[in-house]
Parts: sequence; C-alpha cells; structure tokens
Amino acid sequence: MARRNKNSISMFLVSFLGFLMMCKVFVWVLESQIMHVPIRIPELDYAIVVALLALLLRVGFVLWVAQRKKAAGKGDENLSSATSFPDPSDLNMCVVCKKTVSEKVKQYCLNRPDRFTRVRQ
Repeated sequence: MARRNKNSISMFLVSFLGFLMMCKVFVWVLESQIMHVPIRIPELDYAIVVALLALLLRVGFVLWVAQRKKAAGKGDENLSSATSFPDPSDLNMCVVCKKTVSEKVKQYCLNRPDRFTRVRQ
C-alpha cells in the first residue's frame, strides 16, 4: 500500500535521515580527501541518532495501530455473529448478508416482517 503524493511523518523522517547521512558523508570526504584534518561535528552525530530513534518510534507506532485495528476487526466479527442485529429501519442493510440494499428492497422487507426480520438458523 504505497502512498502517492501524500506527505507523512515517516517520509519526512526518512528524508531527513538521508539528508543527515549525506552531510556526514560530505564531512568525511572533506576531512579525509581534501583537508586531511579531522573535523568533528558532534551535533551532526546527535541529530542522526535522534532522527533514527524518531523513525523507529514512528514505525513502531504504525505497527501498533495496525495491530489494534486488526484486533478490533476480529472483535467486530465476533459481535456480528452474536444475536444482536442492526435495526433495519435505520439502515438500508440486509440483516442476513449485511449488504446494502436499495430503498425499494428495504420497504419490501419491512412490509413483510414475518418473513424478513430474523435470520434463519
């Protein structure tokens, strides 16, 4: 499920971490290939660690939310298999198959309550 044309926190963190890594590589090339003098930028190292931790937290949060949605979906299935059914007068939904029906079909079923109000066992 790739998101297109949508900015997200995760994409920002990945981009920012990539930018910081490019800066780190630039500093390494500058100190080892051009100037031959050690260059220390501790703030750059701290920024890389913070961005990496934030990205790991974000990924963990996304996985946690997905697990909760999956668990909630299983709970809804258990509830729908119970004897409580939605009130057909409120929704245009078939109580047997849970599909949306037209207004005409709804009225037809409501006019025949002996035939369509309960799910057959």
